[in-house]
Amino acid sequence: MIALGLAALLDISAFLGTWRGTSTCVDRELAPACKDEIVVYEVTRTAEPDTAHLMAYKIVKGEKGLMGESDFTFDAPKGCWTSEFRNDRVHIVQCLTVHGKSMTGTLSDVPTGKKVREMKLKRD
Repeated sequence: MIALGLAALLDISAFLGTWRGTSTCVDRELAPACKDEIVVYEVTRTAEPDTAHLMAYKIVKGEKGLMGESDFTFDAPKGCWTSEFRNDRVHIVQCLTVHGKSMTGTLSDVPTGKKVREMKLKRD
């Protein structure tokens, strides 16, 4: 039964598609410039069989603007699709979990382990 549940989580096709929802700031002390957003995530296959490509957009005044894009792989111990990003200013990890036609997620600061954002989305 547990293996069947994990197999369902690992199914990349459940992660693919267009997702719409919210990305809400949860730690404005750590990220004072953070803004709550209406978001659209477009998730597609890559050439790698276990990797998906996510393009993240925010909706501002009815217009879709690209925020960024990254590749995600399934992290079995965490039970979510993850992507890590690092530059000179930040080191973050995003964790997205599919629940049928809905998806929840977090974006966390790696050095502190603190959650910066929570996402709630629905599949189109």
